[in-house]
Amino acid sequence: MAYNGILHTQCILFWCRWSDLLSTVRNTFPAKTWNGLSPDLYATFWGLTLYDLHFPKDRYDAEIKKLHENLKQLEDNSDNSSIAISRRKKDKERIQDLLDKLNNESHKHQQHIASVLQRLGREKVKWLNSSPDALKINMEFFQRCIFPRCVFSMQDAVYCAMFVQTLHSLETPFFNTVNHIDVFICKTLQPMICCCTEYEAGRLGRFLHETLKMAYRWKVFGCHILSTIVLLDSFFAGFLMLLFTSPFAER
Repeated sequence: MAYNGILHTQCILFWCRWSDLLSTVRNTFPAKTWNGLSPDLYATFWGLTLYDLHFPKDRYDAEIKKLHENLKQLEDNSDNSSIAISRRKKDKERIQDLLDKLNNESHKHQQHIASVLQRLGREKVKWLNSSPDALKINMEFFQRCIFPRCVFSMQDAVYCAMFVQTLHSLETPFFNTVNHIDVFICKTLQPMICCCTEYEAGRLGRFLHETLKMAYRWKVFGCHILSTIVLLDSFFAGFLMLLFTSPFAER
């Protein structure tokens, strides 16, 4: 009961601080900014890091494999002198300790990402508003979120691409992934490059690379995706297209 009371108090404090933050964000930009974009999405975007969204499985697997190979090399050592045996014992303990820490860190990282995605899944309905002009939504998203952050560092560039992929995989209402890529490449990429320093342009290029990887997967596995889109991805908000009928059209 005491634990539940403490947890309830912490939740209340969090939401009070979050409300204050959203109020500050809302007053930071012109009111028209929030016609399509929401302060919730803005605060969420700037409040997360790459660690919250991306689990580098290949890196973890490579390091764990390397440690296992080091253990095997120690076990295959044929030197049976007392000094060698004592040294091997210490090395084995050290490597096993690193292996346990790495496995524990990997497990905690995956749990953390799952927790973050669960929270984002609950909050996604508040991020974007219905608007017949998807271009304006994406332009505001680029101007207020993507471009200012993706040129900070290579890590931030990868984070921005991962955040977009997360918006797509969560089926965020009113977020059109195809339109997002189109706006970036066809309407904003050239002006962005002209405003960048050499290093910033490199980071922007990394964001472009990570963004196109997602589109490239759709192309490479086109036949497979085509057979599954009808069942799954056609219901993704990122693939939806809104068609508006002219009031002057024949009925």
